[in-house]
Amino acid sequence: MELRLTHLMEEPMKKILCLFLILSASSAQAGFLIEPYLGFSIGSGENSATVKTEYDQNATFLGARVGYQTLGLMFGIDYTKGSEAELETKSGTTTFKQDADQNTFGLFVGYNLPVMLRAWAAYYMSTSIEIQNGASVGDEYNGSGYGLGLGFTGLPFVSLNLEYRMMTIDEFKDQSTGLKSTLSGNSEIDYNQVMLSVSLPLDI
Repeated sequence: MELRLTHLMEEPMKKILCLFLILSASSAQAGFLIEPYLGFSIGSGENSATVKTEYDQNATFLGARVGYQTLGLMFGIDYTKGSEAELETKSGTTTFKQDADQNTFGLFVGYNLPVMLRAWAAYYMSTSIEIQNGASVGDEYNGSGYGLGLGFTGLPFVSLNLEYRMMTIDEFKDQSTGLKSTLSGNSEIDYNQVMLSVSLPLDI
């Protein structure tokens, strides 16, 4: 009878022990993620008007991803600030250049792969390109978009990252009048960026 009772007690204890080990392993691999980064981006875009307008901008940028990661999964918020850089605008035979800043904010989710790689996808709820000089100073182009990223983690401490962002610019704000206008149809701007960066993923 005692042997049977002991056997019956062993089964729940084994289950509790297994659950404890799983939770301990999960806790050991979980933590807050703080990942500052800096890099260089190449951006270009255009609308679909009969006489289309084209945009080109190369810029340095800095930013950070902040969130949580556990068992390889990571998720959180992503903010990028592009430093004042030359934005070239070409419409027909006319080309002019202005300095512009870009601020982008979004949410990301990704996974740390077991082959020294990490991948993520992002939804950017807001991106804003603001003109910094000339007659159009203060004018803003606003939109949203998506992004994909891949990071190489084979080096100590840092991650080398390649990102591709696809933005749709669908609003223009005229600083002089304070009026906002919707860019739709042929006036909507498809703006894409290729971004190279180095980051420092910190698991706290």
